[in-house]
Amino acid sequence: MSIQWTFVAGFLYVEIALCILLCLPFISCKRWQSFLRSRLFALFISYGNLYFLVLISILCLLFADAVREVRKYSLPDAQSVNLSNNPNAQDHVLMMLFRAQRNLYISGFALFLWLVLRRLVLLVSNNATLEAQSEAFRKQAESASRTAQVRISIFIMLSGAIAEKWPGVNNAGGDDGKENAKEIEELKTKLVEARKAAEANVEAMKAQALATNAEYDRLAAEHANLQNELTDDQGKKD
Repeated sequence: MSIQWTFVAGFLYVEIALCILLCLPFISCKRWQSFLRSRLFALFISYGNLYFLVLISILCLLFADAVREVRKYSLPDAQSVNLSNNPNAQDHVLMMLFRAQRNLYISGFALFLWLVLRRLVLLVSNNATLEAQSEAFRKQAESASRTAQVRISIFIMLSGAIAEKWPGVNNAGGDDGKENAKEIEELKTKLVEARKAAEANVEAMKAQALATNAEYDRLAAEHANLQNELTDDQGKKD
C-alpha cells in the first residue's frame, strides 16, 4: 500500500474510533458538549479548519481516482480478449483491480464516516442543549407550581380569616358595612386573579416541558437510527 493510501486508511481508523467514542453510553452528552465548547477544541478548530477542508478535498480526489482505476481495470468479456500471448496478463489485471477496489472502499468509507461524524457531533450537541433546557423548564415548572400552591394556601387562609372576622358582612347595614364588603370583594377578586395567573403559568410551563421532552425523544430516536445505520455499515465492511 502506498503512502497516501496508508494515510487514508489511518484517517479511516481514527474516524471509526471517534464514532465508537461518540456512541458509548456511559459518556453523557453534557460531557461531550463541554469538550466541544472548551478552549482547546476551539483553538483546534480555529487553526485546523483550513487543513481539515484541504484533507477532505484530497479524499474526494483520491476517491475519484479510485473510481477511475476500478473502471480502468474492469475486465471486459473474456471471449473478446485474447490472452494466449501473455497468460499472466489476466492475473496482473485482476491484482490491479483488487487494489483499485480496496482503495475505493477505503476512500469511500472515509468520506462517509466524515459525514456521519459531523451528524453525530450535531446530534450530541443538540441533545445536550435540549437536556439542559428540559432541566431548566422542569425547575421553572416546579417553582411555579410551588408558588401557585402558596398563593392558593394564602387565598384559603385569607378567605377563612375574613369569614371569621366579618361573618355577617354581606348582611351588615350602613356605610361601614358596605365599604368593608367592597374592600373584601376587591381583595377576593385580586386573590382569584392571582390564583388564575399562577395556574396559567403552571400550565404553560407544563406544556413547554412536554414540547421539550417530545423534541428530545425525536432527536434521541434519530440518534439511535443513525447509530444503527453506522453499526450496519461497519458490519457490512467487516
